[in-house]
Amino acid sequence: MSPVTGLHHVTAIAGDPAANRRFYAQALGQRLIKKTVNFDDPGTYHLYYGDRIGSAGSVMTFFPWAHAPKGEVGAGQVSVTQYAVPPGALPFWRDRLPALGARLIAESEVVFGAARAVFADPDGLLLALVETDDPREPWLSDGIDAAHAVRGFHGVTLALTEAESTERLLE
Repeated sequence: MSPVTGLHHVTAIAGDPAANRRFYAQALGQRLIKKTVNFDDPGTYHLYYGDRIGSAGSVMTFFPWAHAPKGEVGAGQVSVTQYAVPPGALPFWRDRLPALGARLIAESEVVFGAARAVFADPDGLLLALVETDDPREPWLSDGIDAAHAVRGFHGVTLALTEAESTERLLE
């Protein structure tokens, strides 16, 4: 499976904005590209994380509402956001992420021929780190070197009740 390079971003809902920033910028090592407001709800942040310049295929955005009830995965949404990491990087992430607030869901599995580990972020969103040869330049941060750093999205898993119209749109 080739990395998704044309997908610009994935947007999700989060709880506490400070906890969200700690996890995505510090634990996962993504750059906080931009902090703005939700134009429909100016009292709410819109946080953008990604690589150095916010390249297509690297941007994860959040609308954090600290006191909102947790949602449930359902049809019509992304159920797993998959990030590309270099081959051999999974042991690093299996040690790092649980120590920094993630819950390990699947330590090691192979999907479409690629090894991956699945985690839940502090809000319960599912993230998969997929080992793949990905030439994109990573954003490097404290404690995360190029041999382990996230390269951008590998893909997403969609929860759908019927896939035909989504398939047509994506093609």
